[in-house]
Amino acid sequence: AHMTIAYTFGDAQPEVPALKEHAEALSGTDDRRSKMALYIGRFWQDHRYGPTLREIQSELAVKSLTTIRADLENLSGRGLVTYQPNQSRTLVPTDILLAQV
Repeated sequence: AHMTIAYTFGDAQPEVPALKEHAEALSGTDDRRSKMALYIGRFWQDHRYGPTLREIQSELAVKSLTTIRADLENLSGRGLVTYQPNQSRTLVPTDILLAQV
């Protein structure tokens, strides 16, 4: 058996569900990531700089920074945040995220 892989070229944008509804509809990992995205967006709007990993960890009551880092990788991959790993306050919400906060 072989697998078929579909490729997308050009400016196709991934479907991004509305985060607020998304956060309410889901539980577990996806719910936490949606809450994280909203927190980052609101923090940015209030302060004009991003929260630290520890601030995110505290806000979401997550035990492990490794979990926070993995979630940030996911949000980055979905085009919701950009950041430079291993530096503080480099986290920036994208326009896609800010449009939903």
